[in-house]
Amino acid sequence: MTEKRSIKIAISCDGDTVPRRHFGDCPSFKVYELYDDGDCQLVCVEENTSPEEQMHADPKKLKEVTNILQGCEAMVSGLASPNFVRMRDTKPIQPVVTRKETVSETLGTLADAFEDLFDLVELRRRGDYPKVILTIGSK
Repeated sequence: MTEKRSIKIAISCDGDTVPRRHFGDCPSFKVYELYDDGDCQLVCVEENTSPEEQMHADPKKLKEVTNILQGCEAMVSGLASPNFVRMRDTKPIQPVVTRKETVSETLGTLADAFEDLFDLVELRRRGDYPKVILTIGSK
């Protein structure tokens, strides 16, 4: 039997909603292990303890958020930001924007997009940084 492929994903949230805010501005992050068969397991919930930005799209904010979420291979937010572009170009973490309103809807849409997301994550695992911010869930 072959081992299931998986991706460790952080979803920015406020309870069970995915606000239309930048990733680093959300109060918490739900971290999941998402598997290629659509199964997912909640790993933990991390409070966003990153400091307030000193300027819009503060690179220090990105650094603090990625420190909170070490080991995550994809970060999902309800809104793209300049730091998502920075992440796309310089970090081994794949940025993803969801158009879904809840965490559960987002997880379902991520499961549907698993192959596309896995391909991008695999490139990042090898040190490549594709110039893609994946958008999931149509309006």
